[in-house]
Amino acid sequence: MEKTSLSERRQHPRTPLDLDIEVSQVLSDNGQSVEDGIRCKCRDISGGGISFYSMNSYPLHSVLRLHVLLEDINIKVMGKVMWGKQLPTAPTFITGVQFLNIYEHDFNVLCSYIMTKCL
Repeated sequence: MEKTSLSERRQHPRTPLDLDIEVSQVLSDNGQSVEDGIRCKCRDISGGGISFYSMNSYPLHSVLRLHVLLEDINIKVMGKVMWGKQLPTAPTFITGVQFLNIYEHDFNVLCSYIMTKCL
């Protein structure tokens, strides 16, 4: 069986993006947050997910509430932690999140924004 690389499996183009985001871990199915939002730094983003730098480590498959401010548009989305790792040179973690739900309008705005940054 032939392996497929991660880049070949991606449905949405991913672009590096240096901006602040707010992340909070969700406590339960009713959407209650465990913590107040924590400022994190976006690493890259696509229409299907985001990766970011944080001082916190998030459990695999935990649900996060994310607020992403793209210039003057605030996108709020829930996501599931798909991977995480600690950087070897600092007490910083990189976390990869797959979006669970995103409003169609927000998805279209995000994809348009990403395409302008890729060109």
